[in-house]
Amino acid sequence: MTLNSSHKDKTHKDKNSLKTRLSREIQTGIDSAKDSENADLPDLAIRTTTMYSKWYTRHCPTCKLKFREQDQVRLCPQCSQAYHDDDQYNLRCWERHFANERNCKNDSHDPINEVDRKGCYYKWNGKFPDDDDSRRQPLSDFSRVEEIGPQFLSGLENIRKPFGEEKIEIVKEYDEKVGLKCPWCRFLIRPGDHVVACPCGKCNTWFHMDIYRHLTCWNEWNGFRGNNFCPETSAKIEKAPEK
Repeated sequence: MTLNSSHKDKTHKDKNSLKTRLSREIQTGIDSAKDSENADLPDLAIRTTTMYSKWYTRHCPTCKLKFREQDQVRLCPQCSQAYHDDDQYNLRCWERHFANERNCKNDSHDPINEVDRKGCYYKWNGKFPDDDDSRRQPLSDFSRVEEIGPQFLSGLENIRKPFGEEKIEIVKEYDEKVGLKCPWCRFLIRPGDHVVACPCGKCNTWFHMDIYRHLTCWNEWNGFRGNNFCPETSAKIEKAPEK
């Protein structure tokens, strides 16, 4: 290879490197604009999941649960993989994963696409940012109401009521409902969730009914959609009255 061709190759690599870096920075800016609540936070800071977060509805690699709105997470500073760090659900996935100096992600093989995926070899040193304000405390129902604009307050209680006046239950930590899948949003039921039982009486199906977590699944299934059957057994249930 001549000196001139070597110089051209180096110039080409430098341009590609610059293009890659600029592209990554532009994408970071776009993502930050969409998810402004988590923008400009330092590495390893607690982030609160919104519907605009890149990790929203993806699976946590440790507990395997999908990330929902208001889930608290920390992101790997190298590859941005999200891990729960959430006291409200006792999901301490960040510390569980990085115990004993584990890597973020190892190399893996995707048998479906027949490609090798490069891992991330970040290792946590056990420290968080000096200005880390510990975990964000989960909001009480009263605090959640205060954060909602006053224009919504007058109708909040009516919206919160489940169609058919079905009883709302709050799931306990060791309740048999934990781990069941809501048939509407497809998220797994967790301790602390507000849920409503399918009224067909022939199944063990539970719908979310939690206005504060934007999970009003029962009202969306039977109320707004007007479905008059159980999604599991197809047994007939009373249709919500039309307004």
